[in-house]
Amino acid sequence: MQPLQVGAAEAAIPFVVFALAIANVVTRFLAHRSHVSQADENGPDGIERSSLHTLTTLALVLATFAYVMVDLHFGVALAAFALTAFIADFFEFEARLVEARTDRPLEPPKSSIGASLFVLVYAGFIVLVTLFGSFWSPVI
Repeated sequence: MQPLQVGAAEAAIPFVVFALAIANVVTRFLAHRSHVSQADENGPDGIERSSLHTLTTLALVLATFAYVMVDLHFGVALAAFALTAFIADFFEFEARLVEARTDRPLEPPKSSIGASLFVLVYAGFIVLVTLFGSFWSPVI
C-alpha cells in the first residue's frame, strides 16, 4: 500500500511539523510562566489556559495527521507523540489548578514537556534525514 500523494506540499510537511514542534515547546514554556504569575497574582481562579499554546498544540496534531498521508510509518509515530502531548496538556492544567488551590508552588508540566520533546526530537530526525539522507545513503 502506497501512502496518499499530496503533491508539492508533500516535501514541506516535515519542515512544518518541525517548526510547529519548536513553537509548541516555546509556547509551553511561556504558558507555564504565565500560569505561575497568574497563580501568584489571582490565586487558583485566575489561572487560564493559554490560547496560543492550545492553538500550536492543535496545529501540531493536525500537521502530524497530514504527515501520516505522506509517510505512514513516521507519520503515525509523530501523531502518537503529538496526541500524547495534547492529552497530557489537559491533565497537567488540572494538576496546576490543584497545586494552586492547595497553596503549593506550581511545578512544570513534566509529562507534556516530555511528550513534546519526543515530537521535537523525532521531527528533527525526520528533517535531518530529509535534508542529508542522499548524502549519507552511499556511506551507510
